[in-house]
Amino acid sequence: MKLKYHPMFTFVSIRESLIVKQIQKTRVTIQNLFKQKEVGKPSGYEMNLHTNLNSSSILRMKLKQDNFKAIDSRLKFVSLTAIGLERLNQLQPKRTTFEKQKFFIHQTLVYLESILAISESLLLVSKEVGKNKSIQKEKQKEVDELVDEVNRIASMAEFNGMALFLGDFAKSSRTASMWFLTENKNERYQVFIATMTANALGLVNFKNDVLALSNRADFQKKVKHAIHRIQQERKQIQSVLK
Repeated sequence: MKLKYHPMFTFVSIRESLIVKQIQKTRVTIQNLFKQKEVGKPSGYEMNLHTNLNSSSILRMKLKQDNFKAIDSRLKFVSLTAIGLERLNQLQPKRTTFEKQKFFIHQTLVYLESILAISESLLLVSKEVGKNKSIQKEKQKEVDELVDEVNRIASMAEFNGMALFLGDFAKSSRTASMWFLTENKNERYQVFIATMTANALGLVNFKNDVLALSNRADFQKKVKHAIHRIQQERKQIQSVLK
């Protein structure tokens, strides 16, 4: 796939753009595969999709009639993250130490925005579910995919090889610390990033099972708590830019 040369595009942004296009193409392909039932048509398909610039980061999808909508819902957020990273790479230079620091903060915010959007979508899904068991089962598959996407983002979000959301830079961490310089380089300050896995956000229970829609009140309470935590973390990270 060729893109027109643009002198303002970085290599990374071009790669992110290709990933976005590939995700869009994959979503169309999935919709076409399950658009109508045909005699002799396979009951399922397996697809692999590169989701970021790390060559080993592949989303392996086992598509069936009862889960392709859930996977398509997940792909919307995979695309959202890639689009955010593409825009960031186009707009934020990384020449000086201070510019690299700003890029790092903005990149962290891109990932946080995706996790927040997923959590808000989980809340909407829970409000759409009634007492119909078949609808509840279908929506639970979507919940499972979206919670798994939260974990995928948490595990792949990094800057210069440093994992951002796995607790390495949380206030309670004893394994690493992150110090930034002010623009005039006269002072330095420490930056903390909270753990943002599904477990840390309360989107899975103590057995690591995804929250169940069968208990809507409990589901919504825990998702709202997760949304609040993400919003607070976003506010804290944004304050670093001031």
